[in-house]
Amino acid sequence: MTEWWQAFSAKWSWDDPMLLLSLVTIAGTALIPIFLWRLGAKQTERDSILMKRQTETLARQERIVRRQRRDSLLELVDRSSGAAQIRLLWREVSEFDGEDKDLLLAVFRTNVALALPGTSTGVKVEDDFTDTVVSHYVGGLERRYTQGSRGIHPYRGLLDFIEAARTLGAQVEESMIVPLVTGTSAECQRPDHGFYRHLVNALPCSAGGLLHAVEDIDSHRSGGLKLNVLTGTLLAVKDAETGQSEHSSTRSVDPSQELKESVPVALAYLLDRDNLRSFDQWSLEGSTESASATVAWLIRAVGWLADADEHLAKRMIQNLAAAIQSIPAVDRGWGTDARDVQQGFEWIRRKQPTVWEAYGADMASAAKGIGQWEADEHDNE
Repeated sequence: MTEWWQAFSAKWSWDDPMLLLSLVTIAGTALIPIFLWRLGAKQTERDSILMKRQTETLARQERIVRRQRRDSLLELVDRSSGAAQIRLLWREVSEFDGEDKDLLLAVFRTNVALALPGTSTGVKVEDDFTDTVVSHYVGGLERRYTQGSRGIHPYRGLLDFIEAARTLGAQVEESMIVPLVTGTSAECQRPDHGFYRHLVNALPCSAGGLLHAVEDIDSHRSGGLKLNVLTGTLLAVKDAETGQSEHSSTRSVDPSQELKESVPVALAYLLDRDNLRSFDQWSLEGSTESASATVAWLIRAVGWLADADEHLAKRMIQNLAAAIQSIPAVDRGWGTDARDVQQGFEWIRRKQPTVWEAYGADMASAAKGIGQWEADEHDNE
């Protein structure tokens, strides 16, 4: 290779300027494409960076605009009342994505002008029936039933909403419903005992909570709330026991089983703490059933549940006589409810003979002091 190069170079005169020019020209021609390629690559990189920055800037600006619109919508969706405006806002909110959409819908569903899903009172919109959606609506119920007017029926739409949710498999938290219907909103809605009966039929798991709530309701509170809550719940227990519970055919779980799990604990608690031995001191203004009827259904419920748990049964039974004796004079007389008294005592005597032996005489005597309850005029002691 060295000899070849020496022979080749010997043919050229390196002092010849044309040779040098030719070499420079050849070198330049070879380097120009490389230079141009590198220049183009750098420009492409700069253009890509610029495009990326522009895209990010536009995206950031779009996010800012959407966030500003979201914030302005948050101030509108929970207080708009016109049907046309609500439907327009609902469509706009539905076009949002992710957390912004979730937030807007959660707030929107507290709007009292919206119809609860499964009902027709208010502005109807297309909505789902998931646990999350139901919880959003439940979160707005206090406002709905405190600000809204009572109308013909108390808590209008609530029972239909609960029933529709349960039918479609959505969960309704009784821990949210019970405080609602026994608290401040009850003063606005003034529900009768029938409402609580239907509520337990629609949501059996609420029975225990309603009974526990009786302790905290002021016995002097007008509207008869304390007695109405207790009466309606006990009537619902009777409905389940007799197979008359509403919607029982559509339930995957027998409502009587749900009630047997929660009601004995609640009744034992109320009776053991002497919460049900002062009916003569309760305000009956606004109550929609007599205290004697309520106590008759109480006796029947205790008898039905007397075999659920021996300890709980004793706690319930040993305090029944005091509850019976506290029926106010104005309400004395069993009337047709004597059959419930008789049935309750019969169950207690059969299911808890030892406890009946200890307390049966006092209960039977107290019941006779209110009115005739034995069909054959003989003591069932």
